[in-house]
Amino acid sequence: MEKELRKIRNLIHKHKSFFLAGHINPDGDTLGSMLAFSSVLKRMGKKVYMFSNDPIPENLRFLPKVKTIKIAKIPKSAYDVMILLESSTPKRAGDLKNMDKKVKVLVNIDHHKTSQNFGDINIIDNASASTAEIIYRLFYNMKVKITKSEAICLYTGIVTDTGRFHYPATNPRTLEIAARLLQTGFDFSRINDLLFSSRAFRALKILGKALLSMELAFSDKAAFLRLTNADFKETNTTSEHTESIINHGMMVPGVKISVLFRQEANRVTITFRSKGNIDVSALAKKFGGGGHKHAAGCKSNLSLDSIEKKIRKEVSKILKK
Repeated sequence: MEKELRKIRNLIHKHKSFFLAGHINPDGDTLGSMLAFSSVLKRMGKKVYMFSNDPIPENLRFLPKVKTIKIAKIPKSAYDVMILLESSTPKRAGDLKNMDKKVKVLVNIDHHKTSQNFGDINIIDNASASTAEIIYRLFYNMKVKITKSEAICLYTGIVTDTGRFHYPATNPRTLEIAARLLQTGFDFSRINDLLFSSRAFRALKILGKALLSMELAFSDKAAFLRLTNADFKETNTTSEHTESIINHGMMVPGVKISVLFRQEANRVTITFRSKGNIDVSALAKKFGGGGHKHAAGCKSNLSLDSIEKKIRKEVSKILKK
């Protein structure tokens, strides 16, 4: 890990231009990591281009400099280095239009154990609770003094990907890094309010639809929720408004696995949560996805009913074991 961090440090000192991107449907960790990384690079006099395949979710638009991220727009010019954050494969970053062919070096930074070694430099640390945690360690290695704005971005990445330090991936180092970020003096209470205590009215409406759809199965050990195209149309919402809905299934006493099916234009997105020894990343991988032991996901081109039938069958097998 330290050896790879030194490689990136040397890479940063050597090159002048950097293209940063995260995964599709960006979350707090992807955006927080990207924005903090970009800020530090710019302070070092580097040229930086930030790309997101999809729009910024409403609840994350408070992040410093978030408006400088280019949405679905690839630069015409070439860049020295491309850094993909929290993307288990290049395709996970969206339509990069062969951007990887325009750069000299490709760097992959991720904390998902299902991430592939597709980069010239790969930092994949599933012991880290978030990618933001890895980025902090890089800055520490580089002896960078983090600004208040950068701390806000990294804290957002950590606190969202750990579910407010609730998920099992949270470890003593995670809390130590969060404490160091708080020492910069930003108003973390306000950040927590913006992230967890504020929701658009329509986001609450789509939550209601999901809760009404919830079914328990397999001796009430599994919770299944579904959202259809009709639900999104009726509530005037998109996938960005479904953040954290999956967690409501896990709130039911006795539930070991929660599954959310989200019907979109030409595909179905499936999100998994689990507890105990149940590894949903292995389940997601069977359907072309990936993630963590207790939080994972995948996508399918099958109909909603067809993929739900297949997933239910696999969940049944897991629970019988």
